[in-house]
Amino acid sequence: MSPAAFFESTAKKLFWKGLGPKASAAGPFRLKPGMSVLALRPDRLGDFLLSTPALQFLESQLGATGRLTVVAGERNASIAKFLFPRAEILVFRKNFLSRIALFLRLKTRRYDLVVDFHSYPFSTTSAILALGPGCSRRVGFWDAGKSREASRRVFNLGVPPPGENLHEMEKSLLLLKPLGLNPHKSAEIRLSLPNVGKGIRNRVQVFYDRIGVGPKTFVLALHPTLLKVDNRWSLEHYAHVVRKAAFFPGVKILLVHGLGEEDRLQRFKGLCAKIPNLFALPENDVLFILEAAKRFELFVCNDSGLMHLAALVTRVLAVFGPSEPSRWAPLKAGNLKPKILRSKDCQCDSVPPGEVLKEIEKALRHSRQKRQ
Repeated sequence: MSPAAFFESTAKKLFWKGLGPKASAAGPFRLKPGMSVLALRPDRLGDFLLSTPALQFLESQLGATGRLTVVAGERNASIAKFLFPRAEILVFRKNFLSRIALFLRLKTRRYDLVVDFHSYPFSTTSAILALGPGCSRRVGFWDAGKSREASRRVFNLGVPPPGENLHEMEKSLLLLKPLGLNPHKSAEIRLSLPNVGKGIRNRVQVFYDRIGVGPKTFVLALHPTLLKVDNRWSLEHYAHVVRKAAFFPGVKILLVHGLGEEDRLQRFKGLCAKIPNLFALPENDVLFILEAAKRFELFVCNDSGLMHLAALVTRVLAVFGPSEPSRWAPLKAGNLKPKILRSKDCQCDSVPPGEVLKEIEKALRHSRQKRQ
């Protein structure tokens, strides 16, 4: 264990022994317009996006005079600012000293309510952030295991543990019930997307013009570079699909990659050398990918943050492995329902490339029929 990790672990233990809150019940609470709310979602891109419908509904209930502050992970700062332009976005960084600085910053603020969307499973880190402002009303999931007592001390407007495979969007919506809100009685919850900035839109259009994407082009995008080993289809399977699909008439294939995936992208390009109509997106910024994905006819990927991002604007074909689709399926873009392929043994590579190619051909036929 590194010195920084040891210091962080020790600090957390000392916190719960001497500084943590005593259990205290909160009286009935109802969210009102004009209140100030701190929402915690300091983790991965997919988790953040699946909580966004609940966060947007929460913000809408605060009205024009209310104030929402969102703590988002470092990699999610730009998408958080994009989706919540009126909110204050505070960035949670991995560095321990940066976490201390964020905690101290929160201690100087006053909020009427804290909602921890990162509370299942129980996280000591986000629990400490929830306690930072000294707010008397804190919402989060109670833990049923070893953190049972700690979770009840932190979340005095607690919610019983959700079902393990309840969809992540539904889990987030459950946290609104102690506030007197029930989104399911309102219109169907949909994520609202602002327009991406003009500069990014122009760069995306320049790229599409350069590679010759026209009105009748079928844009097939793939994300073969995911770093999470057990969640990814092999590069060889993706390469097999590219070799076959490259010769479908009217198709251009795009490679999408996320942060830190540059080396795997170069390796994949080596596997697919000299294949016609194969291009890589020139940027891996999430807003650039989001804007580019509006032109995808189909996005082939695994369970990842980029899957959740693209699914907001286009049709997704996702190969799932050990992650449970009932919990992690992407949100759908309008009427475009995502398609998930998963084998009985829950291994990504057990899904044969032929199944993916069949779905691509099906999407290609559908696209041609629409244009006739």
